[in-house]
Parts: sequence; C-alpha cells; structure tokens
Amino acid sequence: MNPLDILIKQQVVPVAKAVGFTKKGRVFRLAAANGDHLLMHFDTHKVDPKKYVFDVTFWIVPLPHWEFLRRQEVVPSEPHAGGALATYPVVPPAVVAHEPEDEMPFRSRWAFSEPKTRDICGRELARVLAEEAFPRVIRLLDRRTFLEETRVNPNGELVRLGGATQSEIMLRIDDDPIAELTALLDRAEEDGLSASVVMWARQRLRRRAIQEGGTECVIPGR
Repeated sequence: MNPLDILIKQQVVPVAKAVGFTKKGRVFRLAAANGDHLLMHFDTHKVDPKKYVFDVTFWIVPLPHWEFLRRQEVVPSEPHAGGALATYPVVPPAVVAHEPEDEMPFRSRWAFSEPKTRDICGRELARVLAEEAFPRVIRLLDRRTFLEETRVNPNGELVRLGGATQSEIMLRIDDDPIAELTALLDRAEEDGLSASVVMWARQRLRRRAIQEGGTECVIPGR
C-alpha cells in the first residue's frame, strides 16, 4: 500500500468517520440533510524525491449551485469539487510542512519521509483536523453561516470561488423570503449578472412559490 494511503487509513479515517465523513479513494464526503456537500481531498505533488508531499483541501458544494451547474442533466450526478463555492486548505504546522518558510499556496503542503516521519505527520494531521479544521468547516454546511463567512473574509483562509452576488443567490434561494430574493435578482440582472444564472434562479423561485402555495412576488424575467 502507498505510504500516504497507510497514513490516511491509520490516522485520518478514524477522526473523519467520527464526525460523519464517508471515504472513497482519497476523497472524504460529508452530506448535509439539505443536500449540500463538504468534500475533503488529498492531492499529491511530485516535487521532492525524498518525501511524500500532499495537500489536504476542503471544498464546500451547496446543492443549488451544483444543480445550476448540472441543470442540463435529468438527474444531477453526485456533487464533486467542481461545484464548490469555497475552498479551505488545511495548513500544516511547521514540523510537518514541506516548505515551512514558504508563502501560500505552497505553505499548505504536508510532507513526510517513509518510514521515518510518517507517524508524526499522520498524528499532526489527525490533530489539526479534529481540533481545528473539522470545527471550522463543518459549520459551513449551514448556508447562513457560509454566507456570512464569505462576506466577512472572502479570500482569507476560506477562499470564495466566484462572484459575491452569485454566491449569495445560491446560498439564499431555497430559504429566504421570495420577495427579497426577487428584488435581489432584479438588482443582479441590472448589474449584469449572467443571464443563465438569473433565468435559472427565477425558475427555481417559481417552483418554490408553487410548492409553498402561491405565486406572489415571483415575476418573469424581463
């Protein structure tokens, strides 16, 4: 077995499963009740012949955004990182960083030599995940929390992917008052938001209004 996979199996799987993640290959997945997904990826880098170098990155995929991207599919496939609205790199402590003095994004690379430092790297990764990363990112499966986080610090440790207005629409469209969302779409359309986003969002609001027992406040596209 590849040494990185041994590290993952021995150190990461126990802490990840304890908070509800499932695993397939080097991808861990946590699904919320509303269909939003949190994915944790392990990606390797062949940059050091003496060490195993890898990144650990979270991707937050709200269901509305995924369904917009896959709107041509009759049944959208399972969400993956390509539908993320934000990403969060897990930065290693200096003792297990490949280049501890480097700047981001290279500072996010973990590294170990086999077998000498695999165990300490695995223990540190499990600790950082359990104590810091999981509490930080699992809360983002709540869309209101996610929206506030990306508003306050859109390109800090949590990096928003895509524009602020489109992200706000995707995170509010299933839950907030229809009248407020209609007004938001009107402003976004005037400001030049992609016509495909506006059309899709209006159609989703129409369906939601019907399900909720009325069509008031939902207007057709201009």
